[in-house]
Amino acid sequence: MFLVCEPIAWGLEHVPFNAALLKTIRIAFPDDPIYFYGEESHLGHVQKHIGIDFADSIIWKTIILPDRHLSYFSRFSSDFRIIRRLLNELNEDQKNHTLVVAGNSSLLWALKILINSIHKDKDVQVILHGTLASLSSRKSLRLNKRLWDLRTALKMFNHKRIQYIVLEESIRNAVLQKLPSLRRFLSVFDHPIPLDEEAKGNSVLKPPVRFGFLGLANENKGFLTYLKVASEISTKFPGLAEFHVVGRLDNQYRDMHIPEIASLHTKPSIERLSRDEYIQALRKIHFVCLFYEGRHYEFSPSGALLDGIAWEKPVIASQMPIFKSLEQKFGDIGYLCKKGEFTKTIGTLLKDMDVQRYNRQILNIRNVKRARTPEILARKYRDIVELSKCGRMVKAADSGLCKA
Repeated sequence: MFLVCEPIAWGLEHVPFNAALLKTIRIAFPDDPIYFYGEESHLGHVQKHIGIDFADSIIWKTIILPDRHLSYFSRFSSDFRIIRRLLNELNEDQKNHTLVVAGNSSLLWALKILINSIHKDKDVQVILHGTLASLSSRKSLRLNKRLWDLRTALKMFNHKRIQYIVLEESIRNAVLQKLPSLRRFLSVFDHPIPLDEEAKGNSVLKPPVRFGFLGLANENKGFLTYLKVASEISTKFPGLAEFHVVGRLDNQYRDMHIPEIASLHTKPSIERLSRDEYIQALRKIHFVCLFYEGRHYEFSPSGALLDGIAWEKPVIASQMPIFKSLEQKFGDIGYLCKKGEFTKTIGTLLKDMDVQRYNRQILNIRNVKRARTPEILARKYRDIVELSKCGRMVKAADSGLCKA
């Protein structure tokens, strides 16, 4: 039996990932009961996204989530009740697992208190999805704040029955640089691609070449850099390129006067796009632009990257580990640029218009896509479950029979 819980996301948040995860588990363990716990509207979106056949094979349970912006102490009691409910509903069968899809510090402390006291016979997998970005910041100088941050929650009181899972190999490497003591407890499950049907729609590479910025337009994703590049290219190569934002504007920019926005062919929306609106705009794009800045995405998976892969779009991206590792494994997936080289790279692309290279890039991305389908990832997930049984991680690392 698998109990899967989304204890943080509301509504449309994380819907593609959670649907793909549930489908992967169902394929990996076709005969096991699967329960999914989440906020009521989120459950409805996941059911729609996963499709009726898979939705009917899953038992859906509503939980009440604490407010997103509560302080640590204000939300701890609610998170504790959620984790206690999940663990209480597991029986003593050794095959049972509970998966917490997103683990913040209060959820982790709740887990560790219960696993180390009342529920010593339960196996837990914590999928760290997005919350690791806080590791990119410096340690707080205030002791009372450090005691309750995610870094401390991950380091302290680890147990052989608590298995952490991150969604990219590059993220695992980054986490271990910060927290080497987690090596025995940390596994990788490649971020699955979204399940949107008919995720194809590549256009022939010809002018105007359409570049797309996907998702929430904010600083970490290099939104202002994207606007600057769009303005420069539109001036130097009139009529050869279009720049689109397929997503909404972050609140930090809503009251700012940003003249470069005028160079966009599709401007960011104020409200969140529906999935259908998002896909209709994405399928028209030639290249997905991922001008990520800072260290945030060294610790966090990129939903925009996964959407681009699902719809077979080559990338123009910064040289971050997450992009470099894909290029090393699958070959040319687009153009990886040093800081300040985006305008030059796009200018060269527009002048050369190398259609054959573009088509090769699509084929390579198609290989990435195949490697991250639920059917392929199901095998990897079975291995992760077996890994947790193989000496309960600690013995596995010592024996060499399993790779942590």
